[in-house]
Amino acid sequence: MFKRYLSIVLAGLLVFGANTSYIFAQTNTDNNKASSAEKIKAAVLKRGTSEKKAVRVKMLNGSKMKGYISQIGDDSFTLTFSKTRQQTIIPYSDVARVEGRGLAGGARVGIIVAAAIGGTLLILYAAFEHAVRNN
Repeated sequence: MFKRYLSIVLAGLLVFGANTSYIFAQTNTDNNKASSAEKIKAAVLKRGTSEKKAVRVKMLNGSKMKGYISQIGDDSFTLTFSKTRQQTIIPYSDVARVEGRGLAGGARVGIIVAAAIGGTLLILYAAFEHAVRNN
């Protein structure tokens, strides 16, 4: 009797589970573009204009550029390539990400922590080997 009810419940779950349709909320893409452009503009302002502060710019179309920010405007910034000194005006709305060159802060912390753990393990291993040899 129990097997019969269990099979009916499982069959019902399969039938109703297969016909579910998902409803996703629509997002307003204009607001998302405006807010991402504001975030990019804040990142550019944070970096500032200096030849010593090189940046990597990843565009929405997937291309990447390297150089330094030479001018900052209201709706765009000017990226100057370090090697060729060629300037390119880039609108904030076309940029996916702006980041400084070199390792990110989290990567630096990870390397330091890994080195500290490795050093500690090496010292513990040496102390263990010394204790085993003396006994």
